Amino acid sequence: MHRIYPGKRLRRFRDSAIALAITASLTLTPAVASFAAATGSPGAVEVEVLAFSSNDAVDEAAALTDAFKHALIGAPGISDHGKSHALEAVALTAGCDDPMAASCGAKIANEIKYDKFIYGTVKKSPPNKITATLNYYNAGQVKSVAKTYDAGPVAKDGTSPELKKIALDALFSLLGGAPKGKVEVTVVGPAANEDGELFENGQSLGAVTAGRASIDLPSGTHTIELRVKGFASTTGEVEVNPAGATLQLSPVRLAPSKPLDWQLYGGIAAIAAGAVFVGLGVSSSLGVKNAQDDPAFESYRRRWPASTKDTCSEARAGREGPAGGTYSEKLSGQVAGLCDDVANKQRAQFIWYGLGGAFIVGGIVLIATDKSGSSTATPDKTAAVKGLQLHPVLTPTYQAFSLTGTF
Repeated sequence: MHRIYPGKRLRRFRDSAIALAITASLTLTPAVASFAAATGSPGAVEVEVLAFSSNDAVDEAAALTDAFKHALIGAPGISDHGKSHALEAVALTAGCDDPMAASCGAKIANEIKYDKFIYGTVKKSPPNKITATLNYYNAGQVKSVAKTYDAGPVAKDGTSPELKKIALDALFSLLGGAPKGKVEVTVVGPAANEDGELFENGQSLGAVTAGRASIDLPSGTHTIELRVKGFASTTGEVEVNPAGATLQLSPVRLAPSKPLDWQLYGGIAAIAAGAVFVGLGVSSSLGVKNAQDDPAFESYRRRWPASTKDTCSEARAGREGPAGGTYSEKLSGQVAGLCDDVANKQRAQFIWYGLGGAFIVGGIVLIATDKSGSSTATPDKTAAVKGLQLHPVLTPTYQAFSLTGTF
């Protein structure tokens, strides 16, 4: 441990009350003293910073003390106790040969009449560094941390952002982060008695049971999100301090989703599939017509008398025409192929038309018998009837039927 006072110097200070007063006044710089009246937010943890001592880095020790005072002002949930004591003076009157010794913390607390304080020593470290050894005394418990940083102008400027950052990092290291406060969350409105879960930045904070939750959060501003099944996600902002905070959240109920009408959409899909099959049947019919209109087929058919019922059978038998005739062009093989193609397309068109008709009729039946969405109340006679309706259309020139649907 760093020993502040050589033996002779300690005895000289004890023998002179005047020297004690001078030492205290020299250690407390005007910048430090200006913080004496600083107060924190309600519920904040008050911490006193004893002016750090040093044998070889007095300016750096005073600057680091100033930086700690500034850090206390900006740290959430922490405030300056409003007192300004010098470590050297307090250690002297408390009878501490080495104020950094663990046993000296209680003596210092008794001397300053407060049990939450930070004290430490600052020294130069080769080649060009400053090392601060810092303690946090809290009701009998002592936590220590050491910080080494560059020497130079910044190390002597207690208001520089760089030194204030070093002080804030050391402060939170000593205190274990910002002091926490308990947040009592109450759900009001339609979800008042529901269960849910709380989140911050996507991380779960805990469960909500019957519309209530209690969570511990570090001091500062927090945005809390509440998720409840059947309700829209809602957020609220709360300022947390060690004294605790309350937050009320009122999520809005989501509109119930309408169940999908499978019968209606199934009927529409069936009609669409039927239309595709009918299209395939039409395509097959056009293929049959094209084959029958082929010039080779027409020429071959004209070779045979009208009484010949099946020219395709003659072509498949390899006959070019009636016996005794003279035929310059052989068409039987080509016509036989056309006949086979026509036969295949005719079989296909029956299948396509049959499937298309079945799907369309089935789809119409599904839509016409769809009961979803019907009301149990007395129906309005003027309201449209859901489904398909067949209407006769009569004019002086033609008669027809009109098929209409309501979906």
